[in-house]
Amino acid sequence: MTLSHPFPVCLFAESALESVSFDRGTLWLVAGFLMLGWALARLTISRRKKAIRQRGESRETQRRLDSVKKTALPLSDAPPETQRWQVAMFDLQRELTGDLDTRIAVVQSLIRHADQRIATLQELERRQQAK
Repeated sequence: MTLSHPFPVCLFAESALESVSFDRGTLWLVAGFLMLGWALARLTISRRKKAIRQRGESRETQRRLDSVKKTALPLSDAPPETQRWQVAMFDLQRELTGDLDTRIAVVQSLIRHADQRIATLQELERRQQAK
């Protein structure tokens, strides 16, 4: 290395590159790593852009939902088909609730009758054993 050269570091790098001999396999390996890095960088950038876009869309959707007036009746501003479906579901709910309440009352009555008969049988058994 001579001191007369203005950039001695460059001479060192040039001499280091001259001493390294690249064969074809090494060049393909380096090219593959470069392409892999490029693909991963593109993938990361596109994911970030997509996440930013989705956050913006979700903020816009939330802003729209917040700006809509809340009414006491659910789906009061829905299309007529949806409102008819909702009325039908409420009617079905009322019918099913009535059926279940009736069946529960019948089962409770049967359980009371069974408890009374069990008590009667136990009393008869006690009387039988007392004799």
